[in-house]
Amino acid sequence: MSSQFDNFDDVYAAAQETPGVILFTASVVADAGTSMARIYTSHPGVYPVGGRKTLGGDTNPVWLEQVLKGQQPFLGADKEAVRAFFFDSATIESLGCGAIVNVPVVSNGETIGSMNFLAPEGSYGQTSVDAAVDIAQRSVPLFEQAIATAN
Repeated sequence: MSSQFDNFDDVYAAAQETPGVILFTASVVADAGTSMARIYTSHPGVYPVGGRKTLGGDTNPVWLEQVLKGQQPFLGADKEAVRAFFFDSATIESLGCGAIVNVPVVSNGETIGSMNFLAPEGSYGQTSVDAAVDIAQRSVPLFEQAIATAN
């Protein structure tokens, strides 16, 4: 594993290199585990910092089980997968994205957030997932700092 990142702009720069992104966001688990709060975004006009998604109504239960509870990355390799799992798929597609990798951010065995990498349909495979997982692991201190600052 490479060194840790100094800030989220550095994380975004790494994500642009590999796995490659059009849209990149980072969110923390918030509101006593009932929502995700965005702490970084490459597209603030569409997905602003501070935006929230509830984990009850807005989030696919299979995704919740895999990513947040199971602490495993999610790969949606095509528009069909994105449409099946994300209520905001029309917005995602309007940005030119049709593939997604979501990676849980885990600290001391607890899921504290997720990193979300989006690119054109067909852009992502296992190599992309591996690169995204590496970036997420190197970002744990930034997430911890964001949570500490918010509390």
